[in-house]
Amino acid sequence: MRNRFVSGALLLALVLALVGPVGGRAEAAGYWVNGSFSIGGSNGSRNYKLWVPNGYSAQNAYPVVVLLHGCTQDAADYAAGTAFNDIADTEGILVLYPEQSSQAQMNKCWNWPLPEHQSRGSGEPAIIAGMVNKIRTEYTVDEDKMYVAGGSAGGCMASIMGATYPDLFSAIGIASGCQYKTATSVMGSFTAASDGGPDPDGTGQDAYNAMGTYARRMPAIVFHGDADTTLDPVAGDKALSQWAQTNDYVDDATDNNTVNDTADSTTNGSVTGGYDYTTYVYNDGSGSPLLEKWIIHGMDHAWSGGSSAGSYTDQDGPDAGTEMWRFFTTYTNPGTVPPASDPNDSTAPTLTISPTGGTFDARVDVNLSVNEQATVWYTTDGTDPTTSGTRTSLTNGGKITFTSTTTLKAYAIDLAGNASSVATNTYTITTQTTTSFTSEGGTKDGYTKALSTNGTTGFYFYTTAVNAGDSFDVPMRGIVSFNTSSLPDNATILHAELQLTQNGVVIGRPFTMLGQLFADIKNGCLGSTCSLAASDFEATTSLTEAAIFEPGNEDWGSNGTAITAVLKSGALTSINKTGTTQFKIRFEDLNSDNGVTDGVGFHTGAAMTSSYRPKLTVIYK
Repeated sequence: MRNRFVSGALLLALVLALVGPVGGRAEAAGYWVNGSFSIGGSNGSRNYKLWVPNGYSAQNAYPVVVLLHGCTQDAADYAAGTAFNDIADTEGILVLYPEQSSQAQMNKCWNWPLPEHQSRGSGEPAIIAGMVNKIRTEYTVDEDKMYVAGGSAGGCMASIMGATYPDLFSAIGIASGCQYKTATSVMGSFTAASDGGPDPDGTGQDAYNAMGTYARRMPAIVFHGDADTTLDPVAGDKALSQWAQTNDYVDDATDNNTVNDTADSTTNGSVTGGYDYTTYVYNDGSGSPLLEKWIIHGMDHAWSGGSSAGSYTDQDGPDAGTEMWRFFTTYTNPGTVPPASDPNDSTAPTLTISPTGGTFDARVDVNLSVNEQATVWYTTDGTDPTTSGTRTSLTNGGKITFTSTTTLKAYAIDLAGNASSVATNTYTITTQTTTSFTSEGGTKDGYTKALSTNGTTGFYFYTTAVNAGDSFDVPMRGIVSFNTSSLPDNATILHAELQLTQNGVVIGRPFTMLGQLFADIKNGCLGSTCSLAASDFEATTSLTEAAIFEPGNEDWGSNGTAITAVLKSGALTSINKTGTTQFKIRFEDLNSDNGVTDGVGFHTGAAMTSSYRPKLTVIYK
């Protein structure tokens, strides 16, 4: 028996925010607990229902499954249609059913298409996560076994929860739903309904970026009918592909298809008297199952299986609830689960901003810190950071750099949903000029080697590469030269940055055996002329360690990957306003006694591609 979707005006509402399945079979001997959770700012509050399973005992730890309903639905309806409370009583599961309000969305759809509800610590994701954390403080929870799933609009929100709170959930389920950032506006949801949303390669990276420092694998199971007339069946395919791409990045921070959307196994099945279906399984880089996709042949937009006691279900399909729980039990949280906040905490976090505004030369680094775990939201375009679609988040604070006059508006919200007041500071940057110099190339860029082991022969080489490291234990230092004579004689240099671009050559293991990569500066030439010579290796510089290339996520050895270092303030006076400025690039504490070459190469000023040439950027007034 099929419990189909409504039509007409309501169908339009479903397309707008992607309606969804819901429900529950006859409930067993567990019981309902009603609750609500609020966060600060203007994000509001939401109610929820918690199903506490039959025989619950605080002496035992219970898994948690969060089920997110679709449009027009509520917790009781969704519990009835999915029949998940029966599973909960049999398996011993706490089931949390958050409820959308008609005040937040007129059809009670989760606001998945809106940017303010697509980030950690923001809007509805923060509310749902807050509900989970509240439950963790009130019940005995197996914190390595917390999962989130939903249907239609709830399925789209489940994708968002997986991207924004990967440290909280061990796996996700998407029924007749969509990928992360399928749309970023209400109008965009119309397009998503017909084409399933944008390229999942891009949204896969978006979801990985949303994970931030909390990035970890996210197993996902997807159900979709291939006769879906509300959300095109391709949406299910794209949801699976997005999570394959996201997990590919999580695997090793590289898009290299260690996880991909090519199924490793395919199985066909059928429901007696119902639909045929195809199940696809996708493995991780080690060959273990990580993703599943179930395509139900002939099913419209509905929760597959379940019960006619709830709305928007189709009992002719395989039981999505049972299969989701089977899938979930395969996965536990691979990392550290964040602490649950105190539900009695009503104290807003303290946001400290330093400096608090003023006038600055060239640029200013603004530090935002909080006195507890909290998300800092800020804007730089004058909009309200509690609601703005242009706002940016910082987990537990961070640093922002301004190089032009900016008004900063910021506030902090903690795990309990308490919010600080909005702080407004203006940073005025003095009038300045930015100019960039490209290294000269020819005989003025390259590298020099130390004297050989017999102490008599000097080696140097130029034009083709700027190398740093060692050559069979003989240290190498790179040299780059810039004609900076066009700077005004009366210029006050405020800031400078040195950029080098890799030429694709890494030999040995230089980056596992060194401290850091440094640039020493010379006002003028290292030798009697600016052309490289062996003596440049030991030549005196104006300032050692003028710039430090901080370790980061650079793909060492990747041709075209640039690295940048900011010159120390004490080095700025060594930039030559009347002639040449040279830099010596070297490694400190390189292990040069292993008998092999350990080094990395950078492009010179003679590089065929102009953007690859060394660059010195100077800001002055």
